[in-house]
Amino acid sequence: MPTNRHFSVMAAALGDDARQAIATSRSMGFDGLLFDAHSQQLNLSDLSGTGRREFTHILKSNGQTPVAIRADIGPKGFGPGADLDRLLSGLDRVLQVARDLNAGAVTIDLGPLPEPVEPVKPKSRITPEQAGIILIPGPRDIPTDAKTQAAPTGRPADPAFIAHVDGALQVLCEIAERYQVQVALRSSLSGFASVDRAMNSVRCPWFGINLDPVAILHDRWSVDEIFSRFGNSILQVLARDAIRGDGGRTKPMPVSEGNVEWDKLLAALDAAAYRGWITFDPSDLPNPIDALRTGLARLKS
Repeated sequence: MPTNRHFSVMAAALGDDARQAIATSRSMGFDGLLFDAHSQQLNLSDLSGTGRREFTHILKSNGQTPVAIRADIGPKGFGPGADLDRLLSGLDRVLQVARDLNAGAVTIDLGPLPEPVEPVKPKSRITPEQAGIILIPGPRDIPTDAKTQAAPTGRPADPAFIAHVDGALQVLCEIAERYQVQVALRSSLSGFASVDRAMNSVRCPWFGINLDPVAILHDRWSVDEIFSRFGNSILQVLARDAIRGDGGRTKPMPVSEGNVEWDKLLAALDAAAYRGWITFDPSDLPNPIDALRTGLARLKS
């Protein structure tokens, strides 16, 4: 295993008690944790200065790093109908506590995003000479990307939708600048092309990508395309796996037991000189602890 790989775990997967989660992470062989900003037992934003120092001390005494803090902005994201003032005020508090805890980043699932307008490539014409030698491929002959690719849109997104998202991201960039905290973005409801459009609309030096391998399974962009666009801006990587279904559906699986090509993905991360954290998130699995043990052993091998 390359020495530049660092493995962490979602604290919520180890229980509601933060102290116990920190101790369990260490005993399982992880070096850091990703915490939810708000959970049933702990609201990091409400910690006093003394509480934040004590929290940092507990992490250090267990040899653990606060890899990131996950902020939840709800199912609407920054789209129309969302209360942007409330969301951005909450994110201001989350980024402040991330700075105080020396967390590596704040991660945000942006939810629905405007689709970029992409020209539809014209189909190549088949000559009579070619028609006589065409072989019809079977399911195994069709590349993964071709099976899961969604047709690009040729219609512009609602201008109000774009304005909501881009305006909120601009304010978020200013907050990140104020606290000097990186923000790792992803979208569980939109493709990588939409994330790329959103990031390019702001071009914030504090923004990067929280790369989710499961999202790659049903995206129309290939791994090569994703890394060509985002290779230098990957801030966090999730260790998740799934079996690909029809219509973009996936079934969660333990790492290395689904359709994610881990050898190819890790090689791409190495080629991109990624030195950040790979965070296990088994929250969708029935036996998360067992999945963590087997998955960590696989990625460390």
